[in-house]
Amino acid sequence: MISMLARWRVAIALIVVASQLGGCAETMSLAQLPDLAKLPQKVLSKDEQEGKVSEMIEKGQTHQVEAAKQIEKGK
Repeated sequence: MISMLARWRVAIALIVVASQLGGCAETMSLAQLPDLAKLPQKVLSKDEQEGKVSEMIEKGQTHQVEAAKQIEKGK
């Protein structure tokens, strides 16, 4: 059997851990959600979305090519 002293030690340890975790929860900042009233009213159409996605893909590819050139230039 576990002695009374050992039980008290376990109980105190659990209380300490719980209080530490509780303190962390209070100080953690929660993610701020955007205010829906401030979001832009215009939503892109399907064609506009596809155009923007293609534009972003092209920019990414151009960036990779430029980065590779810079790396080669540095060697």
